[in-house]
Amino acid sequence: MTSTVDLWARAAATGAAALLLITACAPDDVGSDPSETQQSPGAVSEPSTDHETGSASADPQETELETDAQPRMAPDDDGFLRSTTLPEPVAEQVIELPVEGTEDQTATSKAQVISLDSDGEYARLVVAWLRKDGGEAVAPNVTSPFSARSMSRPFSRLVDRDAGELIEPLYAESYFFASDGPEDGAAGSPSPEVLSAGAGLNKSQIPCVCSSIGISGGDETTGLFYVDFPAPEADEVDLMLSEWSAPIREVPVTTDEPFELPDDEFSSFVPSDHEPAEQYGTGAVAERKLPLSARSESLTGVTKTLEGDTQEVSLPADVLFDFGESSLTSEAEQIIADAAEKLNEEASGKRVVIEGHTDNVDGHDINQPLSEDRAEAVTEAIGPMLDEGISIETEGHSFNQPLVPNEDADGNDLPQNRELNRRVSFRYTAVEDSGVEIDLGYEELEDLQEAEEVETAEGALASYVLPSPEQDRSEDEVRLDILTPDRQDESVMMRFELALNSGSGDTQALPGSQAAEDPQLFGKNAFSSGVHPGAGNFGLLDMGSEQQHFPVTGGSLHCLCSETLVYGPALSPLGTPIYAEFQLPEDTEGPLVLRIPDSAQIELSKDVVDHMTG
Repeated sequence: MTSTVDLWARAAATGAAALLLITACAPDDVGSDPSETQQSPGAVSEPSTDHETGSASADPQETELETDAQPRMAPDDDGFLRSTTLPEPVAEQVIELPVEGTEDQTATSKAQVISLDSDGEYARLVVAWLRKDGGEAVAPNVTSPFSARSMSRPFSRLVDRDAGELIEPLYAESYFFASDGPEDGAAGSPSPEVLSAGAGLNKSQIPCVCSSIGISGGDETTGLFYVDFPAPEADEVDLMLSEWSAPIREVPVTTDEPFELPDDEFSSFVPSDHEPAEQYGTGAVAERKLPLSARSESLTGVTKTLEGDTQEVSLPADVLFDFGESSLTSEAEQIIADAAEKLNEEASGKRVVIEGHTDNVDGHDINQPLSEDRAEAVTEAIGPMLDEGISIETEGHSFNQPLVPNEDADGNDLPQNRELNRRVSFRYTAVEDSGVEIDLGYEELEDLQEAEEVETAEGALASYVLPSPEQDRSEDEVRLDILTPDRQDESVMMRFELALNSGSGDTQALPGSQAAEDPQLFGKNAFSSGVHPGAGNFGLLDMGSEQQHFPVTGGSLHCLCSETLVYGPALSPLGTPIYAEFQLPEDTEGPLVLRIPDSAQIELSKDVVDHMTG
């Protein structure tokens, strides 16, 4: 079995070999010279088939293929070219983006989910990438991480909401894994290592069990790619096609109905370095599913994280202990008394697990005993204050279960995140919401100025100019357009566009700040390169309840948000899409305030709030 360390090392060693770039305007010959290629990522608009979920909704009688028709490329109802011998899609997403370096040109393509099929242990996603006949096309390398787009591997994930999990692609040993494995059930069938939630993730170095990203070959070929996953439990999942685009909702999962590539020249996995093996998961050496978590924070800095029916209430270790110590400070007594009052009301008759957590400074040999000792110290102090019906367990996790990444995707330290990860938490199933607040003796909320409202952009509910902090190197006037939010059950999908409020396109409109400790527009990015803008730090503040909500995450490694912009630091006068999903109660007290780190805040209008609260 390949170890996790070996996986990271071999991936880094082979990554430089995968240098295929995809053209924005697909050539007639899919084998054209890669030196002529360019990068042209894409934005999301709702598919014409089902504007709510992205799932195909065509009448089977209307979409049934004519078996006697001559195979060919033909436009679909929206004018996108596809092979007539491909099955009808189960879901799709139209992708429209400004063309980088231009002021008013857009590129458009369509991603169609041809199949998402499970064999009970693993699942395979097959996607077709379509372009229109004429016009600028979005290249499918937009599904690669922004910082590693030359690797031409998709970075797609599944969200199983029934199981409360985000599912990563299966990990391969290298970009050039063996895809011609044994027959199903034979000795040597896939047996990947299950990775822990705390194992790191560098998008630019982790290979998936997947194909390279092909291109639509003009009028001649429909390009396909595939990705293998651990099998989801649900019959429907959401598909995060890339790190920046909003999920495709409710994609159906079939069972034992594998996709069969038509025996003609009108569709293919291109480049064909990894045509899919018959057995799903062939080549996998590791897998991981991560819990969906919804984090909120009181104005005094107490963090609450929800994972299904379980909640974790976390107290900053820095207010309970001196740095590196496990003896409670004198200020800790009242804080622990407040915590006991909260537990007596919310965890009556339940088991409470008191957990110690550290950051990743120093190794496990220091942090594991420190986390255990801190949990024990809090247990000894709070135990006599708890009612008899509450049972206590104590655990120490070192830095294996961070709330947020300690480092960005490039390995740069994130000091503010490390501070959040140093904590003692109470994990339990709440019987009620007591409303008891734990007073830490200080307020954590950063003062932000009010954003300037400007003329509303076309298709938006409101538009604002976002100021940049002094240390940020941006010299452009950046506009945030608030689009119509979408509530589904307990979650709210906030959709935005970012654009230049004036001037022409700028490839470095959002360059960030140079020093790690300096503020920058949108804050330091924990889910991508630290200086690249993303929505992971956006906050929704309910002023009435004094709770700030943050985007839903998969463990601490993934965000159900635009983890980076499709073009990284580049913007144009046309909007670039950005989204963030929040778990937000319908009965908010209000007013609701959108907070953009190191920039400004926006009190949301009644029109926006009405969409968010049902």
